[in-house]
Amino acid sequence: MNWSDIKSLIAESAPVLGSLLGGPAGGAVGGLIAKALGVEASADKVAAAVKSDPEALLKLRQLELAQQEKLTKMMLDFDAARLSEVNQTMRAEFAQEDAYVKRWRPTLGYAVTLTWVVTWFSIVYAIIFKPEQAPDIISALAEAQTMWGVALAVLGVGVVKRSHDKQVAAGQQPTGFLQALLKRD
Repeated sequence: MNWSDIKSLIAESAPVLGSLLGGPAGGAVGGLIAKALGVEASADKVAAAVKSDPEALLKLRQLELAQQEKLTKMMLDFDAARLSEVNQTMRAEFAQEDAYVKRWRPTLGYAVTLTWVVTWFSIVYAIIFKPEQAPDIISALAEAQTMWGVALAVLGVGVVKRSHDKQVAAGQQPTGFLQALLKRD
């Protein structure tokens, strides 16, 4: 068992501690939790202590409140590091001279659109010419809902990000949705 396996158990009473267990600071936070519970610094021992001691979750909540400033700083540092990595990757992609690297978003857009059109024409064809298969087709559509949700969400983010990239390349400051709404008033 590792620290991320018990994060939901800890998050019941100490949500910040629980969320940090799943990140890069998981080992350090796990050690802090183990010390507060008086057990060896292992996920197994902490899980056993939480399950056997009715006061354990209360101790963890008190630890979280006492260490709130440090824990908040850890979370902010983790988010800052993650965003820095994302930004560094995006900058490297933007500076890339390879045509395909610059065109991955449009390629994804065309692929998703083509797949969407082919899927819907196939569904319409099957329902018209093989109506006895309609229940199976509808069931398959329900199962594919998550896949389409992810594909369309990635496509939407790609479109928005590409628009921002074009604005930056043109020397403009990109505006977000909320900023655009505020400017309208």
